[in-house]
Amino acid sequence: MAKDPSKTEKATPRRRQKAREEGQVPRSMDIPIAASLLAVFLMMFFYIPFSFDYLLKYFKYTFSDPFHKIPELNTVFIYDTIKIFGILVAPVFFFLLAVGIISNVAQFGFLFTFKPLVPKLNRLNVISGLGRLFSLKTAFELLRNLLKLSFATLVAYFLVKNIISQTFSMSFISLHDEIYYLFKYVMTLILAFALMSIPIAIIDFLYRRWEYEENIKMSKEEIKEERKLYEGNPQIKAAIRKKQRELAMMRMMAEVPKADVVITNPDHYAVALKYERGKMAAPKVVAKGKNLVAEKIKEIAKKHNVPIVEDPPLARTLYTSCEVGDFIPENLYVAIAKILAQIYKGRKNF
Repeated sequence: MAKDPSKTEKATPRRRQKAREEGQVPRSMDIPIAASLLAVFLMMFFYIPFSFDYLLKYFKYTFSDPFHKIPELNTVFIYDTIKIFGILVAPVFFFLLAVGIISNVAQFGFLFTFKPLVPKLNRLNVISGLGRLFSLKTAFELLRNLLKLSFATLVAYFLVKNIISQTFSMSFISLHDEIYYLFKYVMTLILAFALMSIPIAIIDFLYRRWEYEENIKMSKEEIKEERKLYEGNPQIKAAIRKKQRELAMMRMMAEVPKADVVITNPDHYAVALKYERGKMAAPKVVAKGKNLVAEKIKEIAKKHNVPIVEDPPLARTLYTSCEVGDFIPENLYVAIAKILAQIYKGRKNF
C-alpha cells in the first residue's frame, strides 16, 4: 500500500521516469531463479552428453600416458587441462549469464544506473532501520519465503523418497546404468523445482508490480506541483500568451501601411491586402480584424493614405476564409482584381 494515505493518484510519466532513473523498477527475484533452473535443465539435457564424451576422452588421454607425471611435462599437461575445462565451463557460464540478463531485462527493460549503490544517510538511522525490520512488509516477505521453502521441501521430500526407494536395486546393475539413473534422478529434481518455481515467479512478479505502482502513487497536490514545475504557472502562462498576442498585433499593425488596399464592412470588419506584381502569385492578407481592431486598421490606413474600399460581403468572406499571411482564394481573384485595377487606375490619373 502507499505509505501516505493522501497518495491516491496514479504516477505521472515524469514520476515513473524519475523512479526508473533512481533504480526503482518492478522486479521479481524469482523470475531469474525460475529461468536459471530451466536453463540448467536444458543445459544438462543437451550439453551433458557432449561434455561427458569430452571428459571421457580427457580421462583416457590422462591415464593412458604415464609420462604426464614427469615434472618436465607437467606444464603441457596443466595447460591442456585448463584448456579442456575452459572449453567445457565457458559455454555454461555465458549461457547462464545471458539467461540472468534476459530474465531481468524482460521485466523492466534495459536499465543502467549507479544510483541504487549510492549510500543514503537516512538508512543509517537506527530507529527507521528497526521500523523497516519489524514492518508489515518484512513480515510478509518472511512468511512468503517460509511458504516457498516449505513447498520446495515438500516436493523434494517426495521426490527423494521415491529415488531412495529405487537406489537399493542399483547394486545389481552396471556402472553405466547407475550413472544413467543418477543423471535421470538429478534431471527430475531440477525439472520439478523449475516447474514449481514458474507459478511462484509469476505470482511474485504480479505482486511486485502492484507494490511498485502503490509506492510511486502521488497525491493531487504533488501532481499540481509537477504541472507547475514542468508546464509553468497558469498565471505566468496566461501573461505570456497575452504578451505574445500583443506582439503579434503590433507586427500586424506594422504591415498595414504597406498594404495596397483595406476592404471593410464599415462597422465590423477590415482586411488589409498587399500585392506585388511578379513576386506574388495572388494578393496576400497582411492584417485583419473586427470591431475595435478593424477601427484601428482603418485609422492606420487613413494615416498612411492606404485606400479603403467598403464592400461588406467581400470583407466578411475575406475575414472568415483567410488568416493573416494567407493568399486570397481563387474564387475571389476577379473581385479583388477589379478593386486593385481601380486603385491603380486612380493612381495613374493622379
